[in-house]
Amino acid sequence: MRLATKLMGLALSCALLVTGAETALAETPEPSPEPSISATTEPSTPPTTEPTSVATEVTQAAPSASTTSGVQPAEVPASTATYRNPYCADPSTLLSAAAKKKAGLSADYFGSPVALGQRPDVIGFVPKEGAKFNNPFSSASTVVIRQLLNGVRAAAAGSTVKIAMYSMSRWDSAKAVIRAHCRGVNIQYLTDDHAVTTGPTQATKRVLTWAPPPAPTATPSAVVANPNAGSQFRACYLSCSSDYKWKGARVRVATTANPVYRPYMHAKYLTFDTLGGVPYVTMTSSGNFTVTQVKHGWNNVYTSVRDQSTYNFLNDRLAEMWKDTSGNDYAVNTSTAGPDKKVYFFPWAVANPKSSLQTVNPDTDPYTSFLENVKCTGASKGYGNSKRRTQVFVSMYQWTSSRLYLARRLKRLKNAGCDVKVLMSASEWDLEVMPILRKWDKKKLKTTYKYGNILIRNGDRGSRFIHSKFILVNGKWGNNSKTKVVFTGSGNWTKSSLRFNNEVNLLISGVGYKQFKANWNKMWNSRKYSTPITKLAKKKTSRGDA
Repeated sequence: MRLATKLMGLALSCALLVTGAETALAETPEPSPEPSISATTEPSTPPTTEPTSVATEVTQAAPSASTTSGVQPAEVPASTATYRNPYCADPSTLLSAAAKKKAGLSADYFGSPVALGQRPDVIGFVPKEGAKFNNPFSSASTVVIRQLLNGVRAAAAGSTVKIAMYSMSRWDSAKAVIRAHCRGVNIQYLTDDHAVTTGPTQATKRVLTWAPPPAPTATPSAVVANPNAGSQFRACYLSCSSDYKWKGARVRVATTANPVYRPYMHAKYLTFDTLGGVPYVTMTSSGNFTVTQVKHGWNNVYTSVRDQSTYNFLNDRLAEMWKDTSGNDYAVNTSTAGPDKKVYFFPWAVANPKSSLQTVNPDTDPYTSFLENVKCTGASKGYGNSKRRTQVFVSMYQWTSSRLYLARRLKRLKNAGCDVKVLMSASEWDLEVMPILRKWDKKKLKTTYKYGNILIRNGDRGSRFIHSKFILVNGKWGNNSKTKVVFTGSGNWTKSSLRFNNEVNLLISGVGYKQFKANWNKMWNSRKYSTPITKLAKKKTSRGDA
């Protein structure tokens, strides 16, 4: 299996990956609309003395006010509580009473004071290799974001957590990051510029970038002299390190607020140098820190542990995005720590584009290479379907007309005898895609496909939709008749995600394939979660909220 994954990775390295940015949205947090911190919602003045403790948010054990020598300033006695900034000393001052009321937050929502060296808000969280999935139809809707946030809540003082997150509109996400920073976790938070208008993002930025006031205003004695050492916040305009070269010069793809091919920092991943006693932990997800992704969208998160190669690769990519430097395309990394995996970072720019629009074509798309190597027959016993026909199962949120060649390739695989099925979010697909997957001869009243139409189910069920983006292959790939792999990540099948966005996708085997296959089966087999496509849509109605 490792050989199969490596061969796939080698072939894919010669092409490009598919990914796409979703429409930016200032979402509405629970239980009432979030505040945008403005002149009417400014936080109250931070206190200059240590406040009375307020109610504490704890998952397992109440945080202790004890300090750790690794983060406590040398000149301060170990028995004295110190704080990174006034908001850590009194979290209740982070938002005004009016802002909390507007957001539906309690007066003590951000918990009790958080001193440097204080123990984590979550005790006993130990990350494990593998995937987790949410279910927007049940209480399991929080599974993915809980995995991500529990990592932050469990991070110990002195450790380092790096976050690349497209969007944040949930206050629990901001709270987890803020409290981790306050207790001494080094936080590096990178986001897309559209997200800075949300209240949770603004609050996070305020805490991570707080600086002592200039003289003669005194800094509270309980606040350390270098409060934010190790923590940073940055929002990239028109994505990070995502420019393409036109006639040899580096230029931005667009300069308007909402261009047709607006690039985004669309990645969603976290890295931890150590977490719960486990080194080199990474979490890559299809979902954001948003209300919509939790309450309405099907999403996934894959956790890698003790994988220094993947950890270093993702940190290096974040460092490049942070500097917003050019020349960082085509980044690929192979790791053999645990299940074999290959990580792809985007965009993959065209070296010498023939037009300023950088027309996407099959020769420069890694999914083309991936699908071209699928063989429909010849799978070994125990692989493929009951007839040993290779299975190609897709789950895709957005699919635009710029990638119609992928639909044609799936059609050819179906005609060659592969078992091809597609889960979709119909409102997010261009209308040109469906007719390629489902041909129908009106005169003969039958499909024009040799093995019938590609079976398609629509995951749009009321306000719920499929936001997971992955493709499963089970059967023969290239010369390997024992292939079971999944290609997953943040990217959709759109032009922008391939050419302009910052995206991260994984090619993984082993336990990851089994977990993703079980999740795909769950969405496919229940009429509650998806319904068969019986006719072609005549109008596209994008939800524009993810």
